[in-house]
Amino acid sequence: MEDLYLNDIVNYYFKKLWIIVLISIVCIVGGLTYSFKIKTPMYKSTTSVILASGQTITQSDLTLYQKLINTYTQIAKSRNVLNNTISNLNLTYNYNQLKDNVTVSAVSDTEIINISVVDKSPTLAKKIADSIANNFKDEVASIYNLTNISILDESVVAQTPYNYNILKDTIIYVALGLFIGFVYVFLRYYFDRNIKSKEEVESRVNLPIMGSIRDFSKELKNIKSKDAVLLDSHPKASFVEDIKTLRTNLDFLSMDDSKVKKLLITSSIPGEGKSFVSSNLAISHALNNKKVLLIDCDLRKGIVHKKFNVKNIGLSNLIAKNDISNIHSYINHTHIENLDVITRGIVPPNPSELLNSNIFKTILNELEKEYDFIILDGTPITNLPDSLVVSGLVDKTVVVATIGYTPADLLSNTIKSLKNVNAPLAGVIINKIPMTKNGYYYYNYKYE
Repeated sequence: MEDLYLNDIVNYYFKKLWIIVLISIVCIVGGLTYSFKIKTPMYKSTTSVILASGQTITQSDLTLYQKLINTYTQIAKSRNVLNNTISNLNLTYNYNQLKDNVTVSAVSDTEIINISVVDKSPTLAKKIADSIANNFKDEVASIYNLTNISILDESVVAQTPYNYNILKDTIIYVALGLFIGFVYVFLRYYFDRNIKSKEEVESRVNLPIMGSIRDFSKELKNIKSKDAVLLDSHPKASFVEDIKTLRTNLDFLSMDDSKVKKLLITSSIPGEGKSFVSSNLAISHALNNKKVLLIDCDLRKGIVHKKFNVKNIGLSNLIAKNDISNIHSYINHTHIENLDVITRGIVPPNPSELLNSNIFKTILNELEKEYDFIILDGTPITNLPDSLVVSGLVDKTVVVATIGYTPADLLSNTIKSLKNVNAPLAGVIINKIPMTKNGYYYYNYKYE
């Protein structure tokens, strides 16, 4: 069983609080609708019978009455008593139906028995209760030859249904809604396959966290195109500082190994933000006075040309034509100084074969001479060999994983697949870290 982090659970509950509130509201509205619109109103009438009256009672008599009190309660609901009541009042009930609507209880330390009857009709409930009391007197007299049983309080016609209690019902439905809501959210958390925290990623992959990027989805409401979210055009967006921190962390790799110039950025599945990270990381390096080349190695669905609004004659065309002598004609200069891009080009029938060709290796070697930093935006690893092939041509590989989106088992499989081909793994980038309203991370983390 996976380790459950208490902080993660609490934060998950806060994130899904709206679900708990919604379920509670549904339970309250549904419950009260049932109580007052669907549930049949029932009225209760109660008759009190005293078992000793009209004569001098000795202590032995009282002791006898108290011993027989449980027997009397059974007599009051006996077949003879209830059938006589049905006959006297011409009821449509049979014995079992009437028995379900009758409650007989003894008042503690007394010789008093309460006979309660519920019915849809308040008037009929009173008549039944009184009739049962009288028939009970006759039945006891017949069995025990006792005539000192009297009606202490006759029943009255109930004015309000006994099964309606707004306050009580509301409390019950609120409690039920909260219980269902909390259980539902917990089950969603427990059975959710997606990663939920930095700690979970660390425990699964046993790799450094190269950076964490905050979830700025709320800020996207003011941005028309998600594909055009670049830090140079949105310098005040929350993710900008996170990209700069990521850049700094990656620079430390070069301090340890001067050959770290080619970096592959991949992920487990589509939609984790690897192209977003690749593009903005490239921009960040370019703004830091590095000559940077961003290569779209996703020859199937690459979107770098859309992000930078350049023509899509790129890598696949260059490799297929083996046009290395004219390599600069496939390089697009962007609006950002020091940043060039090579787009994916036309979609080829054999992307992995092109990326595994000697031509591509030669292309990278030639480009490495001209640029300070080359970032390769790869394909997702799951079910595709492309990035596994490219990982053997770069200095370092990083994997993007998204909180609440990346399946934990697929992330583990991605890291395992890269290790199986001896990919030079640098670490993991965690995307879409949830924030509080104040902009702080839900998850405690420090810069690696």
